[in-house]
Amino acid sequence: MSGKKLLLASLLFNVYWLIAVLGQQAYVWVLALIVIACWWKFPKGIKAALSIGCFGVVMDLILSAADIFAFESIIIPSWLVMLWLGFGTFIWFMRSTILQYPAIVIGFLGGIGGSMSYFAGYRLDAVQWPMGVGITLSVLFVIWLLFSLAIALTMKHTEPHYS
Repeated sequence: MSGKKLLLASLLFNVYWLIAVLGQQAYVWVLALIVIACWWKFPKGIKAALSIGCFGVVMDLILSAADIFAFESIIIPSWLVMLWLGFGTFIWFMRSTILQYPAIVIGFLGGIGGSMSYFAGYRLDAVQWPMGVGITLSVLFVIWLLFSLAIALTMKHTEPHYS
């Protein structure tokens, strides 16, 4: 992926993230339209997006059940499910860039980026952290490190079948 495409994909995902976190339930339809448009244009990304998205939703359900964080709704809100599907789609777009780096580097970057993403959501009141900032950030860093490492290793062992 060229530098321009990488920058554009990252910028677009950050806009998508903001729509999800700031708009929440009010803009689920926008998130769904964006994901459907991406999948229509790039149908090969659906399998990876669904795999990553489903795993992420399950991960958030477990973290929510463990009281690491809480949402206003009893279950995971639909905007977060859409955020996970968007993230899975973004990772599929980023696959060639991800494959250029050692899995451990991707793991650490994911640990930092994932935990900081949730911290931003916390600061924007999209999620509550019943156990406090220190414990929650630590748990999220480790979870995201492992999750990102798993994605990177899966890509390395299944490419070109991943695409």
